[in-house]
Amino acid sequence: MSKRRIQPEDINVPSFAHDVPHGYPVQVQTSPGLGWDLVVYVFAPHMPSPRARVTSRGTFMPSDYRKHCERLGASLAYARGLYEAEGKVWRSGAPMRLDLALWGETQNGDLDNLAKTVMDAAQLHRGEEPGAELWQNDRQIRSLSVDWIDVEDDAAWCQLVLRVRMLPPPLTSGSPIAAPRMARKRVIETGTGDDPPKRRTARKTAKERQETTRKGKTSV
Repeated sequence: MSKRRIQPEDINVPSFAHDVPHGYPVQVQTSPGLGWDLVVYVFAPHMPSPRARVTSRGTFMPSDYRKHCERLGASLAYARGLYEAEGKVWRSGAPMRLDLALWGETQNGDLDNLAKTVMDAAQLHRGEEPGAELWQNDRQIRSLSVDWIDVEDDAAWCQLVLRVRMLPPPLTSGSPIAAPRMARKRVIETGTGDDPPKRRTARKTAKERQETTRKGKTSV
């Protein structure tokens, strides 16, 4: 007989957790250090992302999954609100590094599908699902780590730990790191700058070498 899926009311929520309207209880660290901008502990059951249902009326996700994402999204939005209440700016359009740890007695789905549920709830949603707006698109995730941690009692340990770090914006030609590389590229392409002539000659392209050979044969 398969074990009954744990329900939100079955979880032993610690007294220090924040109650979130229309969401799951959370504990939030807005200045955790160690390279992270935000750490959120969510006391909620785990649910893997299911296959979308296709009908004659269109494609949609099961209602219980949508409701779970709404509650999880409300909890993550609450965590972001606490971060911004300290006067800090959350850059939802920035590249992100994400670390997930899921604690539970029974892993009720593939790890990638369990992580997808959290990512669906955390990104910007359109329509009825509010979303947490921690990021706007999954493509912003530049680094992802997901772990399942086995425990003996779901009711005592069932929780999700989400750690997020906002990464610097992509390099541009004007950035201090990229500027020397771009300047060197211009020297090679145009032959201008402080590059010695001998080094410039050594970097001639195959086309330039062929052109030089052709002119030499013509002059003879």
